[in-house]
Amino acid sequence: MISVVNEFLDDLRGGRMTEAPIVSVEQGQLQGRIVSGAVGKSFYSFQGIPYAKPPLGSLRFQAPQPPEPWDGVRDATSEGNCTAQLDTLKNEYMGDENCLFLNVYTPNLDGAFLPVMIYVHGGGFRFGSGNTNLHGPDYLVEKDVVIVTLNYRCGVLGFLGLNTPEVPGNAGLKDIVQAIKWVKNNIENFGGNSGNITVFGESAGGAAVSLLTVSPLSKNLISKAIIQSGTALSDYVLQKNPVENARLLAKNLGCESNDPEEILDFLRACSAKELVETHEKINPQSETLEKLNMFSVVIEKEFSGVEAFISEPFRDFLTSGRVADIPIMIGTCALELTTDKKFEDLQFFIPEELNIEKGCAESLEIAEKLKQLYLKDDAELGTYQLLSDRYFRVDTYRLIQYLIQVTNKPIYCYSLDYVGSLNIYNKLFKQDSKYAGHLDDLGYLFKNDFQEDLEISEEDQKTRERMVRLWTNFAKSGNPTPEENHYLTVNWPPVTKDNLYYLNIGSELTLGTNPDKEKMEYWDSLYTKYYRIWEEPKASNEELPVKPDPPVVVGSFTETETYSSSSFTESSGFISARTEIITESSQVSNVSGTITEVTNGTVELNEVNNIDEEPAEVVEEPSPIVQEPAPPIQEPTPPVPEPTPPVQVPAPVVEEPAPKVQEPAPKVQEPAPVFEEPVVESPKFKEPDEPVSLVFNNYVNGDRKVRTSNEIKMVSNSNGAPKEVIRANDPPEDDLPKNIGVNKFVNFFESLGGKK
Repeated sequence: MISVVNEFLDDLRGGRMTEAPIVSVEQGQLQGRIVSGAVGKSFYSFQGIPYAKPPLGSLRFQAPQPPEPWDGVRDATSEGNCTAQLDTLKNEYMGDENCLFLNVYTPNLDGAFLPVMIYVHGGGFRFGSGNTNLHGPDYLVEKDVVIVTLNYRCGVLGFLGLNTPEVPGNAGLKDIVQAIKWVKNNIENFGGNSGNITVFGESAGGAAVSLLTVSPLSKNLISKAIIQSGTALSDYVLQKNPVENARLLAKNLGCESNDPEEILDFLRACSAKELVETHEKINPQSETLEKLNMFSVVIEKEFSGVEAFISEPFRDFLTSGRVADIPIMIGTCALELTTDKKFEDLQFFIPEELNIEKGCAESLEIAEKLKQLYLKDDAELGTYQLLSDRYFRVDTYRLIQYLIQVTNKPIYCYSLDYVGSLNIYNKLFKQDSKYAGHLDDLGYLFKNDFQEDLEISEEDQKTRERMVRLWTNFAKSGNPTPEENHYLTVNWPPVTKDNLYYLNIGSELTLGTNPDKEKMEYWDSLYTKYYRIWEEPKASNEELPVKPDPPVVVGSFTETETYSSSSFTESSGFISARTEIITESSQVSNVSGTITEVTNGTVELNEVNNIDEEPAEVVEEPSPIVQEPAPPIQEPTPPVPEPTPPVQVPAPVVEEPAPKVQEPAPKVQEPAPVFEEPVVESPKFKEPDEPVSLVFNNYVNGDRKVRTSNEIKMVSNSNGAPKEVIRANDPPEDDLPKNIGVNKFVNFFESLGGKK
């Protein structure tokens, strides 16, 4: 009977399904297959579609490039590789660096264009995939929407940042943008509507979706967003020390250099397996809470000709209103996390970004208040609630508060509280929880490997039908409950500035206002009192030493050293030169001094350290350093060289050294003699005897990281001068085929797994 109905529906949609469907896209033709869905309805499947060039060789760590065309018909009947990652349960490396593939599932290739839903998987920006073992499209595609899942680079391969134009960071997020662009350009050939694209994601995928609503790269690409159990306000999202993290990774692999070009070349020469395993060695997944992910989102420096995914803190976009004006659905599960860890000191839960010193009176007072709010009735359950609020629910609440101030479109808030046979969290940790946990929403939206040979109750099926309808209704029209029916028994209102209305998804659908009002108001009061947006980390000012250019010298021999000065600005540089000057009597006088290079073409001798006694008359030579003129600048602050013993300066050689430049250096009248540059050995790479420890001092409450100065400290190899430093521009002022096992999600939470 079901097959007869399906054939009738296929006829209504424009004909029966083609057994070997072929679709044309910009790069060539794709042959997919027909899949018999879990609920009895067949759909078209096109898997392993490359949406970018393989990010290999010189493209490693870089932004994705558009895919290359192919000849003939490409097979699209099997999934592509997931990102390179480590399955810590089996202690096995899995996946592949060549992972930029997506999958398209559609009920119809012809006829009316259908709404499109693009799913971004979670995994802490460290692991995961969009493949069908956890994200089967069967339930969603049945509701006449086109489903797209994708893989993107995670971990070091997707989030290494060197603060250079070549590797600014966020390659993994740029992969997601590239996938959305590919979908927008090609989805009509799969029966999808390129003008109606909803992006949804869970956990780190939810955080990525929230970032897509503000990133200039995704402007005008998406129509709606669904943010599930994760936002970009969460601790684990932002990588605060990207350059230091890159240096530590390279050092643990055996690279002793601090030069960014040499580090990049070294890391590109390593295998993806070595990168993944070394990342795990110095930043284990089992230490999720104490040491958050080493490689994640970077606030990028801006470089000319380089498109940044995000170059300002997420909050700056929110407070200035530079957010996509689109409908948003956002929510969490009732109890996201549990743990076996014991927290004797609740100061652990005070957000580091509040800059409250651990152990001070205020910190102790906050810890006591948290104890009263969460632990007064049931200490075990209260600990789980505090953990879930701190890492998921509070940030979700705060994001909603930001959004309602700046958007004109509806925002729908939900909380999943249903526990049934399709919940995933219980199966991963073999629990009998009475609350919905992290990942549980996925069990009611996607088919997954946990559901094999599973007896699903009528109530489970009803809850699944409700959630699928809510999600797909929102994708179709921006309203999750356009009309009430047997499954959707309420009219879900959007939040307002006065009331945070939310839908509770339990055994029945119920409406509520301001969930956990007392707790959320207390957290809000902490941010109101202690949080300072101007203290939010901006684009990282970390600088690895820049590989020096050879000095330009005139004279018999020049030996250069570079000193640093905290008072130095980007408009000038300086070199300390020790030059042997030939005199008429063939005697040699050693003159040491600090020469300040000024961009208007003049130089200044600031200090003389020592001169041979009884010097002869000095022969005038061309200036020892020749620079091309540059536009005039303000007078620089003289650099302070390293201390040297005081000496007497004989008058015949130097008359009254002055801190200011009095006259331009004499022009060179004759070509300077050419001398061979000294041979300098490159830094040696060697295996370290022991792993280099990674210190996450910025993650622990009370251990404050010294804020980066706006001044640049130049450091160089001992044989040369530093290159010109490229500084970030001012913030813009405009308007803006391997499956991953489900065990990977156990790895992310195994240090948190416990009883509810």
